[in-house]
Amino acid sequence: MRTKINPDSFGFLISDIGRLSRGVFEREIEAAELPVTAAEARVLAHMARCGATRQHMLAESLGMTPMSLTGFLDRLEAAELIARTADPNDRRAKIASLTPRANDILSQIAQAGARVETIISEGLTPEQWQTFRATALTLRQNLSASRGATCKSEAAE
Repeated sequence: MRTKINPDSFGFLISDIGRLSRGVFEREIEAAELPVTAAEARVLAHMARCGATRQHMLAESLGMTPMSLTGFLDRLEAAELIARTADPNDRRAKIASLTPRANDILSQIAQAGARVETIISEGLTPEQWQTFRATALTLRQNLSASRGATCKSEAAE
């Protein structure tokens, strides 16, 4: 007898929400005609949330390999949206930080994010949406604490 999989289990549900919302975000970034891809926009937004950080920690926080992140950072650095400097505590490590030039792009990314949030929250009352967000923030904090937060804001929430 095979075990029945629940397609509405928490894991499937959260994975589907993430995948579907990422697709909506990608379409919004494309529609905004930004000079960055949706993946690069996610990197910039994450950097804005977490602050200057070592590249390998940024990759871990984004859930990608350091090699994949390096390509994004190379393009963002060439566009003068980020800067990479040597870590004063470890010459082999690089710290990635946003440049002032990233501010306008980040503002446009935030606007795209707000449009995504409007689409996602359609049909919910403001109270339902706030309850969902508060619950999601708690879940993220719990998960971040269980693995050791790699982003200052993950630990602070």
